[in-house]
Amino acid sequence: MLYKQKGNFQKVVRWVAGSWMTANQATFFGLIAVCLVAACFYAGLSVPGWRWALLLVPVFLLMRMVMNTLDGLLAREYRTATVTGELWNEGLDIIGDTVAYGSLFFVPNAPGFSLTVFLIATWAAEYFGVLGKSLPGGVRRHETLGGGKPDRAVWMGLFALIAFFRPGFEPFLPQWLAGVSVLVVLTVAIRIRKIVVTARGKKYRSFTWIGR
Repeated sequence: MLYKQKGNFQKVVRWVAGSWMTANQATFFGLIAVCLVAACFYAGLSVPGWRWALLLVPVFLLMRMVMNTLDGLLAREYRTATVTGELWNEGLDIIGDTVAYGSLFFVPNAPGFSLTVFLIATWAAEYFGVLGKSLPGGVRRHETLGGGKPDRAVWMGLFALIAFFRPGFEPFLPQWLAGVSVLVVLTVAIRIRKIVVTARGKKYRSFTWIGR
């Protein structure tokens, strides 16, 4: 959904990096944004007098998306892209979601089950997205049905805003997470299907570090 606008988004946010920011710095700032999202979710839903922190959740989620866009863009632009950098980029996507949204495990009446399902679904979505690169066709899958990383940021940022303006909305967090999880699972399904379709008719060879 939103990923189709990545090209336009890159053009809009490129100015943020100016001529001073490197890909590694963008990654670092993205990690800071993730930690701030986690802190604002926890403080806004748990600490008396800190509900205003929920208003910052969408801001820091946007900052995370900007930095996540810039790290790859800058690496390609300055020709500093490396295998290690890609490993960090993909790994931190999963870690970032886990930290940002996993903070909800610590709020009062934490939605343990629905949050666990949601996080597992996000891991699966990113895993199958990356898996596409190692299978015939060699394409990193970004297809989404409203459950991709940018989409998840929108849904969770929207929840934070609703929870701020309607304090009685917090008890609906399990249902909210369940609804978003359905979209993420559908995203997993479409990515798997695209991998299979792309690989159809192409030769497949499997190897491990000790050979076939």
